[in-house]
Amino acid sequence: MNNDNQIFQCPGCMSEGKITKKNTIHLKVESQENISPESMKRFCEMVNQLGWFTFSVRQIEATDLIDLPPLKPTDDSKKPSERMRAVLYRLWEQDNEGFKDSDGHYRFHMEKLIEFLKQKLD
Repeated sequence: MNNDNQIFQCPGCMSEGKITKKNTIHLKVESQENISPESMKRFCEMVNQLGWFTFSVRQIEATDLIDLPPLKPTDDSKKPSERMRAVLYRLWEQDNEGFKDSDGHYRFHMEKLIEFLKQKLD
C-alpha cells in the first residue's frame, strides 16, 4: 500500500478472541454494515501489514490517538524452515498420506523438495 494516510474504519463487533502461544491476541471482527468496494480494497491492501488496531464501544476521538508509541516490526517472525514445517504439519493434519506421525511426513516431503532442487543444479 503506497498511501500511509489511509485508515480502514467500519462499525463492527469483536465476535471471538483468544490468546495464542506467543501471548498475542487472535481476534475475529465482524462488520455491522456492507463494505463498499473502495473500503474492501483498502482493507485487503492492509492484510498482513503491521499497523494499529483500535477498538472502542464509543466513538473514537482524535485525542484518543495521540502519543501512540512507534510501531516496531517484530523480530520473532518464523524462520523459513519453521514456516515450512508448520505448513507441512497442517497438510499432514488434513491428509496424513499414510504417515503415522508428522515428522515422517515432514522428512518425506523435505527430501522430495531437496531432490527437486538438486536436479536444478545439473
